[in-house]
Formats: sequence, structure tokens, C-alpha cells
Amino acid sequence: MQVILKGASGSGPTYTPPRPWYITQYDYTLVMPAFEDDFTLELLDEDGVVVYSVYVPAGTTLIILPSTLSGDFELRLVADTYYYRGYIYL
Repeated sequence: MQVILKGASGSGPTYTPPRPWYITQYDYTLVMPAFEDDFTLELLDEDGVVVYSVYVPAGTTLIILPSTLSGDFELRLVADTYYYRGYIYL
């Protein structure tokens, strides 16, 4: 399944919307293009509570999520001043 992550600025006005970022989900594995910056991957439950968080160094293209998670989650890739977000089902 392909997940579309849309970008957002964490502070200040944005003059052009960030381009969507596409990742592919195979069960608990996420495959993505190499990101130029380090970021933190967060999974939030339906109440907006972070239930999983992991640091991801620049250049990473594969992330394996814990198989103990199940349900619908908001997926966030958070950098210093911006983040991408989308939704996944595990």
C-alpha cells in the first residue's frame, strides 16, 4: 500500500506548499526515498498520543515497525522545523 505524506511547517508562514512524500507500506515495513535530513518517526493513536517514536538518520530507506502495534495510526516524520504526516493501518 502506498502512503502519501503531506508536509507542514512547524513555525512561520509558508510561501509554497511542500510536495507530498510517498512511502510504501508492506505490513510492518516502510520503504521510502532517502531523506536528506535526520528525522523522528512518530505513530500517534486516535487520541493524538505518541505510541511509538524512533530516530531515523538521513539516507534511511527502510524502517521496520514493531509487530506489537495494531490499528489505525497517524504517521509523522518530524524534522527540525517541519514534518510530514499521513495515515497507516497496521
